[in-house]
Amino acid sequence: MKKFAVLLFILILALPCFGCHSAEQPPLSQVETDLLAASQNLSGMEKGDGKALKRYYGLNINDYQEALIYVPANYMDVSELLVIKVNDPAQLDLVEAAVDNRNAMQQESFDGYGPEQVALLDNYEFKIVGNTLFYCVSPDASTLKDTFVKSIKKNQ
Repeated sequence: MKKFAVLLFILILALPCFGCHSAEQPPLSQVETDLLAASQNLSGMEKGDGKALKRYYGLNINDYQEALIYVPANYMDVSELLVIKVNDPAQLDLVEAAVDNRNAMQQESFDGYGPEQVALLDNYEFKIVGNTLFYCVSPDASTLKDTFVKSIKKNQ
Protein backbone atom coordinates (compact mmCIF):
# COMPACT_ATOMS: atom_id res chain seq x y z
CA MET A 1 0.00 0.00 0.00
CA LYS A 2 2.85 2.38 0.82
CA LYS A 3 4.45 1.74 -2.61
CA PHE A 4 1.14 2.53 -4.31
CA ALA A 5 0.85 5.84 -2.44
CA VAL A 6 4.41 6.83 -3.39
CA LEU A 7 3.79 5.87 -7.04
CA LEU A 8 0.55 7.86 -7.08
CA PHE A 9 2.33 10.87 -5.56
CA ILE A 10 5.07 10.72 -8.21
CA LEU A 11 2.46 10.42 -10.97
CA ILE A 12 0.59 13.45 -9.68
CA LEU A 13 3.81 15.49 -9.59
CA ALA A 14 4.84 14.38 -13.10
CA LEU A 15 1.43 14.86 -14.76
CA PRO A 16 1.86 18.58 -15.58
CA CYS A 17 4.96 17.71 -17.61
CA PHE A 18 3.01 15.63 -20.13
CA GLY A 19 1.05 17.36 -22.88
CA CYS A 20 -0.50 20.10 -20.83
CA HIS A 21 1.59 22.99 -22.09
CA SER A 22 0.40 25.89 -24.20
CA ALA A 23 1.42 26.09 -27.84
CA GLU A 24 4.19 28.50 -28.72
CA GLN A 25 3.22 31.36 -30.96
CA PRO A 26 5.28 31.98 -34.09
CA PRO A 27 7.86 34.76 -34.27
CA LEU A 28 6.48 38.02 -35.62
CA SER A 29 8.83 37.79 -38.60
CA GLN A 30 6.72 34.86 -39.85
CA VAL A 31 3.50 36.78 -39.19
CA GLU A 32 4.96 39.78 -41.04
CA THR A 33 5.79 37.61 -44.06
CA ASP A 34 2.19 36.37 -44.16
CA LEU A 35 0.80 39.91 -43.78
CA LEU A 36 2.98 41.24 -46.59
CA ALA A 37 1.83 38.42 -48.85
CA ALA A 38 -1.83 39.20 -48.11
CA SER A 39 -1.63 42.91 -48.88
CA GLN A 40 0.00 45.10 -51.52
CA ASN A 41 3.11 45.52 -49.36
CA LEU A 42 1.06 47.40 -46.78
CA SER A 43 0.55 50.33 -49.12
CA GLY A 44 0.48 53.71 -47.43
CA MET A 45 2.71 52.44 -44.60
CA GLU A 46 6.40 52.16 -43.87
CA LYS A 47 8.09 49.90 -41.37
CA GLY A 48 8.86 51.49 -38.03
CA ASP A 49 11.16 50.65 -35.16
CA GLY A 50 11.32 51.12 -31.39
CA LYS A 51 11.39 54.90 -31.79
CA ALA A 52 8.18 54.77 -33.83
CA LEU A 53 6.53 52.59 -31.18
CA LYS A 54 7.44 55.17 -28.56
CA ARG A 55 6.41 58.14 -30.73
CA TYR A 56 3.06 56.80 -31.93
CA TYR A 57 1.94 54.69 -28.96
CA GLY A 58 4.09 55.79 -26.02
CA LEU A 59 5.31 52.21 -25.53
CA ASN A 60 8.88 51.10 -24.85
CA ILE A 61 9.91 48.27 -27.17
CA ASN A 62 12.13 46.72 -24.46
CA ASP A 63 9.06 46.02 -22.31
CA TYR A 64 7.68 43.51 -24.83
CA GLN A 65 8.72 40.20 -26.30
CA GLU A 66 8.40 41.38 -29.91
CA ALA A 67 6.81 44.25 -31.79
CA LEU A 68 6.00 44.84 -35.44
CA ILE A 69 4.98 48.36 -36.40
CA TYR A 70 4.11 49.99 -39.70
CA VAL A 71 3.37 53.71 -39.60
CA PRO A 72 1.77 56.15 -42.07
CA ALA A 73 4.01 56.88 -45.06
CA ASN A 74 3.09 60.58 -44.98
CA TYR A 75 1.31 62.96 -42.66
CA MET A 76 -2.03 62.73 -44.54
CA ASP A 77 -2.19 58.92 -44.24
CA VAL A 78 -3.73 57.16 -41.28
CA SER A 79 -2.92 53.59 -42.33
CA GLU A 80 -0.90 51.81 -39.69
CA LEU A 81 -0.33 48.36 -38.29
CA LEU A 82 0.77 47.22 -34.85
CA VAL A 83 1.39 43.62 -33.84
CA ILE A 84 2.88 43.25 -30.39
CA LYS A 85 3.68 40.13 -28.41
CA VAL A 86 3.60 40.78 -24.67
CA ASN A 87 5.60 39.04 -21.97
CA ASP A 88 2.72 39.01 -19.53
CA PRO A 89 -1.03 38.97 -20.34
CA ALA A 90 -1.48 41.86 -17.90
CA GLN A 91 0.42 44.05 -20.40
CA LEU A 92 -2.39 43.62 -22.93
CA ASP A 93 -4.54 46.18 -21.08
CA LEU A 94 -1.74 48.77 -21.26
CA VAL A 95 -1.20 48.19 -24.98
CA GLU A 96 -4.93 48.27 -25.66
CA ALA A 97 -5.21 51.61 -23.85
CA ALA A 98 -2.30 52.97 -25.93
CA VAL A 99 -4.04 51.82 -29.14
CA ASP A 100 -7.34 53.42 -28.06
CA ASN A 101 -5.52 56.66 -27.23
CA ARG A 102 -3.70 56.67 -30.60
CA ASN A 103 -6.91 56.06 -32.53
CA ALA A 104 -8.76 58.81 -30.62
CA MET A 105 -5.94 61.30 -31.23
CA GLN A 106 -5.90 60.48 -34.95
CA GLN A 107 -9.68 60.89 -35.18
CA GLU A 108 -9.45 64.25 -33.45
CA SER A 109 -6.65 65.35 -35.79
CA PHE A 110 -8.56 64.48 -38.97
CA ASP A 111 -12.05 65.41 -37.81
CA GLY A 112 -13.56 68.16 -39.95
CA TYR A 113 -11.26 67.94 -42.96
CA GLY A 114 -10.34 64.28 -43.56
CA PRO A 115 -13.58 62.28 -43.93
CA GLU A 116 -11.83 59.37 -45.68
CA GLN A 117 -9.21 59.17 -42.94
CA VAL A 118 -11.87 59.34 -40.21
CA ALA A 119 -13.82 56.55 -41.94
CA LEU A 120 -10.70 54.34 -41.93
CA LEU A 121 -10.06 55.16 -38.27
CA ASP A 122 -13.68 54.26 -37.43
CA ASN A 123 -13.30 50.88 -39.16
CA TYR A 124 -10.04 49.77 -37.59
CA GLU A 125 -9.44 46.09 -36.79
CA PHE A 126 -8.33 44.88 -33.37
CA LYS A 127 -7.71 41.32 -32.24
CA ILE A 128 -5.93 39.54 -29.41
CA VAL A 129 -4.76 35.96 -29.92
CA GLY A 130 -2.96 34.46 -26.93
CA ASN A 131 -0.34 36.98 -25.86
CA THR A 132 -0.27 38.82 -29.20
CA LEU A 133 -2.27 41.96 -30.01
CA PHE A 134 -3.13 43.10 -33.55
CA TYR A 135 -4.28 46.62 -34.48
CA CYS A 136 -4.68 47.89 -38.03
CA VAL A 137 -6.07 50.96 -39.77
CA SER A 138 -6.14 50.29 -43.51
CA PRO A 139 -8.51 49.69 -46.41
CA ASP A 140 -7.25 46.06 -46.13
CA ALA A 141 -7.65 45.92 -42.33
CA SER A 142 -10.17 43.07 -42.33
CA THR A 143 -8.05 40.94 -44.68
CA LEU A 144 -4.94 41.67 -42.63
CA LYS A 145 -6.70 40.70 -39.39
CA ASP A 146 -7.84 37.39 -40.90
CA THR A 147 -4.31 36.77 -42.16
CA PHE A 148 -2.90 37.54 -38.72
CA VAL A 149 -5.24 35.03 -37.05
CA LYS A 150 -4.48 32.33 -39.64
CA SER A 151 -0.75 32.95 -39.36
CA ILE A 152 -0.77 32.65 -35.57
CA LYS A 153 -2.86 29.47 -35.67
CA LYS A 154 -1.01 27.71 -38.52
CA ASN A 155 2.41 28.34 -37.01
CA GLN A 156 1.59 27.17 -33.48
